[in-house]
Amino acid sequence: MKDKTTITFHSGLDTIGGVVMEVRYGNDRAFFEAGTAYNPAFDIFDGKVNLRKNFIEDYLWINEIPYINGIYRKEDIQNRYPDLICAKDFEIDHQAFFITHLHLDHMRMMGMIDPSVTVYLSKPAQIIEKALEDVGQGVESIRGFHYTDMEDEMDVGKIHIRRFILNDDSYQDYSFYIETPDLKMHHTGDVFVYGKYENNILNEIKYLNEKKIDILFCEGTRFFSNLREEDMKELIPSFRPKDKMISFDRLKERIIETINSHSGIILFNYYEREMSDVLLFNEVSSKTGRELVYEPESAHVVNEFFHTPVTVMVPDTYEEEPAYLGDILSYNKVITKQEVLKEPGKYLIQNTYPNILELFDYRNMNALYLRHSGVPLGDYDPKYANMMNIIKSCNIEYKETYFGQDGYFSPHAETWQIVAYIDMVKAKLTVPCHSNNRKAMEAALKVPYFHAQEKITYVYDRENNTLKEASHE
Repeated sequence: MKDKTTITFHSGLDTIGGVVMEVRYGNDRAFFEAGTAYNPAFDIFDGKVNLRKNFIEDYLWINEIPYINGIYRKEDIQNRYPDLICAKDFEIDHQAFFITHLHLDHMRMMGMIDPSVTVYLSKPAQIIEKALEDVGQGVESIRGFHYTDMEDEMDVGKIHIRRFILNDDSYQDYSFYIETPDLKMHHTGDVFVYGKYENNILNEIKYLNEKKIDILFCEGTRFFSNLREEDMKELIPSFRPKDKMISFDRLKERIIETINSHSGIILFNYYEREMSDVLLFNEVSSKTGRELVYEPESAHVVNEFFHTPVTVMVPDTYEEEPAYLGDILSYNKVITKQEVLKEPGKYLIQNTYPNILELFDYRNMNALYLRHSGVPLGDYDPKYANMMNIIKSCNIEYKETYFGQDGYFSPHAETWQIVAYIDMVKAKLTVPCHSNNRKAMEAALKVPYFHAQEKITYVYDRENNTLKEASHE
């Protein structure tokens, strides 16, 4: 296959996240994403169990990370996987990983990759990840903090990659155009079409149309397992919100209305990797007159990213004070729980799931819990039932920001938006991935598609517009 591009999905076709896709030409290869699948019902490494010294072997043992030659250190695989070739012994001219964004299902295994292998991660994402590692919330890592910032265009040998910045409010969301001597491809990462994403993705589509790409690798997160294929055949493509789906601006308005209508204390959570959520709650704070109060670990991430102090309250959950706490408290404004309880209507208090027992101090006092986008993400997560038990036992009102009487907000592109996006890109061939229901996604498509299988290496059959197993060439 020296003169043909090969494509291999090592993981992530039939799961939410966990995509690790390899594009190879000759003796050069580029990987897109380094995540682990989002599956909270089977989360062995949940942050509460102690990792063993050789945790990479354990991750491989349960297929949490893929079995790939040439990307791991020898000392991390030699005991249990002597047949797996380590990075040092693998014959390759150039190789690198490209991460679209900082969600764990797209980058959780990046710290397990041999430091000799380049991992491209945006500079804003590096700031957030480093701050999370400072407070013990980063990804498991053996490579130290060794990541490479991205440029607009990059080469891995004869593989050319162009990044598209779809949103620069947080760690930067990317998609990647990929060109080899014989193929033009595009990897979407996650597709978002709300707010500023829409114009950026329309510009991306214009570029892809000009390039007349061969293959589109497209995520299908919102094609849920309960969707029926026969229903998807009637799906009408559109970029516009529909079916009681609200805009981001309406989401913001609704959060403000909810807060203004509540006189007591309000607690909230958000996904701590999302600085765009911080911007959202900063605006909400300004427009409602309530002071944002962060937990120390989240405050540190906000400090490092925005270079500004915030208000911090220390939860009553430390067995002993962590070494990093003093620096965080000295940089930020510190408020006590006693001060909050004196004037509860003045504050928006962050509460993460690990500190959920803090809610006991707000029981029976007209409190409201706003779950925005933090863990647990939904009732499919076993932690959700425990969170709700605690909230109910404290007689605290509960609301989810994404859902309301006037409709719901979707952070991912919905099914009809994904299909509209695929139609507009006009790739010769579409390969669905990152979905619990690829069959439903494929049923909705009116364009040529290919149902890939994991761990099979493909080449593009241009004459028949399909992918063919490389071994059959």
